[in-house]
Amino acid sequence: MESDMLDKESAAAVLKKLSQSESPESAKKWVPKVGEGVVDGADGEGAPPTKRQKTADEKEENSETNLEENPEDDEESEDSEDLDDDDEEEIPLLIPARETPQNPTKNSPRNFQRIPVFIVDYHNDVLEFVYRCFATRHLPLANNTLVHFDSHPDLVIPRHIAASSAYEKDTMLNELSIENWIMPTLYAGHFNRVVWLKNSWCQQLPNGRHDFKVGQKDDRIGVDCPLDYFIADGNYCTTEDLQEVKSVELQVHDADNDSLNPNEFLTEKDAKGFVLDIDLDFFSTSNPFLEIYKDADCYNQLKEIFHFESVENVKKSGTASIADYLATADRRKMQLDALRTIFWHLEEERNFEGLEKPDESVVTPEVYAKIVRLAEQLQEKYPDDEIDWHLIFDSGSTTDNNGLAHHISTAEELETYFANFKRFLERLPVPPVAITMAHSAQDDYCPQDQVAFIEERVLRLLREVFGDRLHEKAILHYMDDPWDVMKL
Repeated sequence: MESDMLDKESAAAVLKKLSQSESPESAKKWVPKVGEGVVDGADGEGAPPTKRQKTADEKEENSETNLEENPEDDEESEDSEDLDDDDEEEIPLLIPARETPQNPTKNSPRNFQRIPVFIVDYHNDVLEFVYRCFATRHLPLANNTLVHFDSHPDLVIPRHIAASSAYEKDTMLNELSIENWIMPTLYAGHFNRVVWLKNSWCQQLPNGRHDFKVGQKDDRIGVDCPLDYFIADGNYCTTEDLQEVKSVELQVHDADNDSLNPNEFLTEKDAKGFVLDIDLDFFSTSNPFLEIYKDADCYNQLKEIFHFESVENVKKSGTASIADYLATADRRKMQLDALRTIFWHLEEERNFEGLEKPDESVVTPEVYAKIVRLAEQLQEKYPDDEIDWHLIFDSGSTTDNNGLAHHISTAEELETYFANFKRFLERLPVPPVAITMAHSAQDDYCPQDQVAFIEERVLRLLREVFGDRLHEKAILHYMDDPWDVMKL
């Protein structure tokens, strides 16, 4: 998949290159707005692809920059500890916690002089900084807590990546995307608690505490959590089917709630492993899929085509059993597979000729007729070479029961959200070890005309609350700022 410079006249041509994903979860967050220009991104590449792809130079840089052997560590600040040449080599970056060496001298934790703030554009790029903190022992290798301000949970499971790759730094940095970067860290044991803080207009996961197991089945990550969010992507498994399981605590709270108190889920025990993660689209977010082939009302038609019945709707009375959840997950997998076959055929053949109709118990005649009608309307409104059926399939896969949030905040609403955010920070029982922040502007989730203002206000609020405890300068990864955690 490539990312090319885009102007208004060439938008449709770029769409042909944007969707090479073979799994719907890779499209949970992003497509460009059809027919609109794109503001140049920090990487100089113009419009990003559906799944954030590293350039060849970035992959080479990641391969050469071993997080256990960073040459920058040889130039430490006067206040940092002495670091032996082989000190970090004895702590492999991504290994199960049980294999961590138990040398108390070599493995003693380090403390930042001040809380660093690391700002990226694509959210998955925060992993570069987080993994570095694991390697330098500023964060424990296991059982950390992620407090995640975002309009999206980012808990999609990457089906195209083997579970065993969760312990491979290069694969994680190069292959993960904005929607799926958290789950591999849970499977690897680096985090065991996630607190998703959202505004009440975000409905992808229900509020409350959800305890579940994450593990692997056939070298693919799975969870035994029977929420629609996981069932919709076909990632639900029984506990018995999972191997190498780890326990995860997921808490979901509305942050636009005066009574939200972080003391309910953070204590002084979290002081050494607390990462505060902020996506600026928490304050204002758009759903860019709404703009896909808008003249043909594509998104609304896809919602009907990709609809599936949740367990609660199927089982209208009584308590759902594991068998009910498995049956729903199996039906969803078959539905997605059948729809993928249809849309892939349309991409290759540009018509329905030669397509074997799917099993009517999986894709009903009514739904099939809706696909035919969508194709006819697209062909009426757009030239054939502008219709990207891979992209349309990926768009449809985001229209599950609760869908992506779309709420472009007014100036008055932003002030309310900033006040809520500051009040939360002031109530923290302990400060975070580190703060990561994502713009989410180049992927059109945080409105580009608001993102600079939101970033400035968030940084100001962090400074007001943490004062001199905060590092004097945020690291602007999206502007290629140099950084060395051993000097922070």
